[in-house]
Amino acid sequence: MITKKQYIILSYFLTRSLFFGLGITKIFHLSYNDAWLSGLVGTLLGLIVISFLYFIRKKKIKVENNIFLKILLFLLGSFCLHDVIISLTTMTSSFLLPLTPSFVIGITILVAVIYGNYKGVISFAKVAEMLLPISIVIFSFKVISSLIITDYNNFLPILYGHKLGILKASIVYALLSSVPSLLLVNVKQDNLKYKDAILGYLIGSLTIILTLISINGVLGPTLANILRFPEYMTLKKLRIYNFIENIENILMFTWLFDLIILAFMSAYNIKKIIKSCFSQKKNISKFIYVLWLFTIMFIGVCIFNKHYYYALGLYKIESYILGGFILSICLVLGMIKRKN
Repeated sequence: MITKKQYIILSYFLTRSLFFGLGITKIFHLSYNDAWLSGLVGTLLGLIVISFLYFIRKKKIKVENNIFLKILLFLLGSFCLHDVIISLTTMTSSFLLPLTPSFVIGITILVAVIYGNYKGVISFAKVAEMLLPISIVIFSFKVISSLIITDYNNFLPILYGHKLGILKASIVYALLSSVPSLLLVNVKQDNLKYKDAILGYLIGSLTIILTLISINGVLGPTLANILRFPEYMTLKKLRIYNFIENIENILMFTWLFDLIILAFMSAYNIKKIIKSCFSQKKNISKFIYVLWLFTIMFIGVCIFNKHYYYALGLYKIESYILGGFILSICLVLGMIKRKN
């Protein structure tokens, strides 16, 4: 069982985890210079989902007792882990280790995830606690530095000609920020108060809104819309006292932390659900768990990463997939609550 503080921290990292790369680009594609406004509206919409999950958690529903909930969380964990593999391998092979084969990067990620889950949810919750101060310090530096070089004309005009796009971007934002928190349904945490349940989400969402503001201010909406990793290109423009440059690779660690925590939580749900299905055959459950993770990694690296147009196709329908997970899981949870 994790503590309230650990729950809040995990919620913080999960809220941020799906925005790296295509997530932020899609927000700008729909709302342009009003991306920050979409973030505000999207936070309110996402808060509805987080609040619903809190009130469901008060009923102490056991995932193991409902086959439909197990299937949905298993698929959600697999989808999120697949997303992490694509994001991390693409980023690492494009910017950090361009000469390293993507398959080697994928194997490294997978070994770290398997080892983290071998230690258990409490162990990587403690790791998240240690990563939080580092993440906050790096993020604060990024925001303050970007505000110094921001061109505030990039935010004008406000609400000009694409109000429907702002609404769509708000819905996409709400999905990207709230869906990963569904993975916390399978984590034990008693005596969780409402303010604890939403605090991590609100803080994480605030950092994303500030990130949208900094990207728009530094790059402008047009450039942010066409770049694959606009957050990385924003960091390339930051420097310390005009003589320390090329610090973007260090500043990128905040996104790395987010994705690793999402990978841990996704694998944790996969492992726990497989274990419940093969409770009498531990060796078989371990084999299936490792085999399934390697299958996800293989598909992400050898198909989606190698043939990038598949990743772009998935990117176009990602919001519908996430929306389907939210509706399905909330519907099943609501039915269980009513039955109880």
